[in-house]
Amino acid sequence: MIKKINYFAVLLLLIIFNQCGYRLTGTGKHIPDYIKTIVIPDFVNKTTRYQAEQFVTSALRQEFIRRSKLILVDRVSKADSTLEGDINRFDVIPVSYSSDATANLYRITIVLNVRFIDIKTGKIIFENNNLSFTDTYDIGTGDFFSQETETLIKISKEFASSIVSTILENF
Repeated sequence: MIKKINYFAVLLLLIIFNQCGYRLTGTGKHIPDYIKTIVIPDFVNKTTRYQAEQFVTSALRQEFIRRSKLILVDRVSKADSTLEGDINRFDVIPVSYSSDATANLYRITIVLNVRFIDIKTGKIIFENNNLSFTDTYDIGTGDFFSQETETLIKISKEFASSIVSTILENF
């Protein structure tokens, strides 16, 4: 009798855990099967920060190559989909000052819009406006402009990772 109860309990637990809804990452079905290629044109830079669009676009392209099965192409005419966007804001604000009243810690905030479009249907598969990414840097270890550029590159990589994950995983 005890063996039957144990057997029933184990069977019940297996059924419950099998139905719990957990899924492995990477199994999201967000992109239609017929989309095999993607073009990522340079983002439109609406800020005064020189080359911001190059860092963002390059990071996105590298992340798609690294993590996606989509083939990156160089022209819209060759692509099934496109990932495009705008950089709307780039702010550098001092957040900490040294004892001699000079800024030594800065916060960079970049605000972007992004759209992933099915070229065949014209449908927007994914869109997010006013995405904001922020990081800080200390100029005690270098000059202002090189530290700003390094931080922009870091933010661009974080943005790319976040967007590619969102598109591929359907979160």
